[in-house]
Amino acid sequence: MTAADPSGRAEGSAPVADRAARLVERYLDLIVTHEPVEATRLGLPDRAGALPDLAPEAIAARSRDLAALAGAVDAELASLPPQVRGTEREARGDLLLLADSVAYRRFLLDERPRLHHDPLAALAIVAAGLHEHLRRTDLDRAEQCRRLEASVQRARRVPVLLEQAGSLLGGSPAPHLDVALQRLPGLIDLVRDELPRRAEALGIDVSPARDAGEVAAEGLVAFGAFLVELAEEPAADWRLGPEHHAVTLRSALGTAMAPGEIEDRARSWVAQVRAEMAELAAATWSRRFPGEPVPADASERIRRTLETIAATTVPRDGLVAEASRAIGEARAFALAMGLTDVPPAERLTVTEVPPFLRGIAVAFISQAPPLEPEAGCTFYLAPVPDAWDDAQARSFLREYNPAQLRSLAIHEGYPGHFVQLEHASQHPRLARRLLTRPAFAEGWAVYIERVVAAAGFGDGATSAVSGDDYRFTQRKLELRIATNALLDVGLHAGELTDDDALSLLTHTACQEHAEAEGKLTRAKVTSGQLCAYFVGGEEVTDLRAEVEEREGADFDPRGFHQRLLSHGTPTVALVAGALRDDDTPVRRPFARSA
Repeated sequence: MTAADPSGRAEGSAPVADRAARLVERYLDLIVTHEPVEATRLGLPDRAGALPDLAPEAIAARSRDLAALAGAVDAELASLPPQVRGTEREARGDLLLLADSVAYRRFLLDERPRLHHDPLAALAIVAAGLHEHLRRTDLDRAEQCRRLEASVQRARRVPVLLEQAGSLLGGSPAPHLDVALQRLPGLIDLVRDELPRRAEALGIDVSPARDAGEVAAEGLVAFGAFLVELAEEPAADWRLGPEHHAVTLRSALGTAMAPGEIEDRARSWVAQVRAEMAELAAATWSRRFPGEPVPADASERIRRTLETIAATTVPRDGLVAEASRAIGEARAFALAMGLTDVPPAERLTVTEVPPFLRGIAVAFISQAPPLEPEAGCTFYLAPVPDAWDDAQARSFLREYNPAQLRSLAIHEGYPGHFVQLEHASQHPRLARRLLTRPAFAEGWAVYIERVVAAAGFGDGATSAVSGDDYRFTQRKLELRIATNALLDVGLHAGELTDDDALSLLTHTACQEHAEAEGKLTRAKVTSGQLCAYFVGGEEVTDLRAEVEEREGADFDPRGFHQRLLSHGTPTVALVAGALRDDDTPVRRPFARSA
């Protein structure tokens, strides 16, 4: 392996575990060779100043190497007996995760080559290539200087990368082009302004950073002009189609749930949640609307209750500060209720989404690199765009009101993604830190917020937001995740129109129009990802029901949570198999954190 990691080898001395570990190392070597920016994201120091080669012969070599690795992994899996336990079962799980990771990389390279139809692919390489180095301001000065120099080297190579990328693009879907053009100014600011500013802050010669930034900016401007011309050509289809959508669900998300089952479950859940919201609205009506009779129409009760919650907006520049307060409340509640072991607070940073990453998701979390687990997580929240007028800003702030920010703090922070990802970062096997699946990650966050809501977050002095407002908002989140799944399946495996999609989001899911338009763009650009929340939540909830039925009176929710958190971020099916065998140690790296 290019960068040795002693903790990356599988536990135990069983030959299959060692062979699986060596295949994971081979996978990392392949990434270092062909995807140096991804290597940086994973925490590998190799080729820190390089960008990937997108020449046809280099892409062909990458394809051959992936095919050879796929064959080796398949052969190893075929050599295992049908029934394995303990270390061999864990190694088999690692191999299954590796097989799907390699398969999805091959899908994006050969079967549906992203570089041929999505300009965001090249821009993501540029953004990550610099951001992954520059974001670590917690490191000592010497290391920050080393990473800045690597960023400068990458900036100089940006024009070549973008010229290669442009030669590959044969067309683009309109939504992808729109987001790419929206991100370009932020990227230009990153290379032209942030590189020299960082050099000045570190007290080193600014000239190399400024010169490299200008070189990169020129390449980005030229790529932007190319994209404007490309927009004049017939737009490519953004729909994946049922076959490619199924590959994304299986290999990228990590679920075996079929699109038809997803739709059936989601529609049923929407109906159930709307009925619950109508009951909650009636129960709190007299407090919200004193002296006014409760409307007979359930939709009116839901709409007007949501309006009272949405009216409690924060100032245009107050989102991040309010989100930070919400994170503090969520942490205190998780600790007080003892839902899980909680990582140290200093391992989570709350900040705005950088301009060059905006345009798709409003809120998201980044985890520590698998080979740099000490780096911690960052919770990003998009600000109101400066270009938006007051009406657009008001719609956005009504959606991301204080109650919604509490829901985000629980989902993204405590005891949601941050807690799960930090536990995963401490897993002793590299495969479980490296080979992650969104369905499990999102499933944990959705499931555990349901637990938090049932435990009474917002009641008493637990939050500045009332429990009634939070619980109603949490049910709205349940509508959102179910309609997200319907949106994703309908758009990419069906023929859902924009009008029907917006109606689904604004009427059925009760979202503000600005949020709905953004979600529609996100669904077109990030196919499959929006299913992860609902599918994962269903799978984790099903797993809890299975374990609870099996263990009966001995079932302990906190113990169940710690067992879930002991497996990294694999598929829910792999965790379910481990819990049935009940022979995997419960890992508690944060047992004494406070």
